[in-house]
Amino acid sequence: MFRPGLFIVLAVFLLNACSSGKTALKRGHFDLAVKKASQRLQQRPGLSKRGLPLATQVLQQAFVQAYQHHQTTIQRLSAPASTDAFRWEAVYREYSALQTLTDNARTCVTCADWLATYPVSYTDRQNDTRELAAADRYQAAEEAFSYREEDRLAAKDAYLNYLKAIEWVPDYRQARAKAADAFPFAILRVVVEPLTPSVELDRADNQELQRLLLRQVGQNTAPSTFVRLYPPDETAGDGYPIHQAIQMVIADYTPYRENTSSSPTTVYSNQAYKVGEKKINDSTKVDVMEKVKGTLTTYRREIQAGLDLRMRSIDTKTGKILWEESVVENRNWQTEWQTFSGDDRALNGHTLASANLFPPSRWQLYESMRDELADDVARRLRTKFSRD
Repeated sequence: MFRPGLFIVLAVFLLNACSSGKTALKRGHFDLAVKKASQRLQQRPGLSKRGLPLATQVLQQAFVQAYQHHQTTIQRLSAPASTDAFRWEAVYREYSALQTLTDNARTCVTCADWLATYPVSYTDRQNDTRELAAADRYQAAEEAFSYREEDRLAAKDAYLNYLKAIEWVPDYRQARAKAADAFPFAILRVVVEPLTPSVELDRADNQELQRLLLRQVGQNTAPSTFVRLYPPDETAGDGYPIHQAIQMVIADYTPYRENTSSSPTTVYSNQAYKVGEKKINDSTKVDVMEKVKGTLTTYRREIQAGLDLRMRSIDTKTGKILWEESVVENRNWQTEWQTFSGDDRALNGHTLASANLFPPSRWQLYESMRDELADDVARRLRTKFSRD
């Protein structure tokens, strides 16, 4: 027979077991088990007090396991034979975890005796580790710095590692000044070349599109911290080498393609109308009732235009093509109108569509595509170099 009271007691027991950190302990999540047990000990006993002793046991068992795990990791990373990159940063994280672990455990007022054998604070060790972590980053930065003039990525590594050293220890060995020295060499400098002349556009249109392209590229901020886009003039590069050149050309221009099509449809009235009479015998005539019909013809006039720009990036040192893309703008204008022949009643009150009598001109289509193309090119370039 089902007993509601027994179910409630069982539910409370399971709830206490979970909140005491027992589940986390079984799964080997020792830091989490200590945290949950600590939280349980700070709560009111509630319906049952049995969760409190369990939490105390879980806290001690999990703390010992967690402490040993962190200390083992610290010893492994601190060993001279360790090859882990920037190992002292990982050591610092372990000490931070130990501090959090200790702070959580010390909320247990009945745990003071056994906790007395463990350190209360790891601040001194964290400070020492900060110095070692800063030294690691500084050494990596110095090694990369020596190649800054011939290798941009080395200059970038030097800059970033100098900044990391400062994060660990402010003003560590003048790392900020060294980062400033490395930064100019870390920048990827890209010049946007003039639009290549094309048979698709006349000279005036080509120059105007070039002006818009360079204006859109120039008025945008740098795509990223380490990338600068320059117009094609003598100031390009600010005195430093140009790494890439963006080349553009209009590969295809469809100024005005027009097409008109028609589609006839036979339509019928919704109701029957008298269309005549017929005799059913010598003396009787009856009305002939039929749905009337007609032909509804729909005409469609379409005007299409397209502008296709090809863009590519060239490594100025090797001449190698690094990437290529197309930037395409299309315009599609259309209008519809209808004619009808037959019995007007077949239209069922439908009003015939009228044509738009003012289609865009060839220049209006081109101007719209040209302006949007300039915006698209600037967006593409920013996206391309935003992650560098």
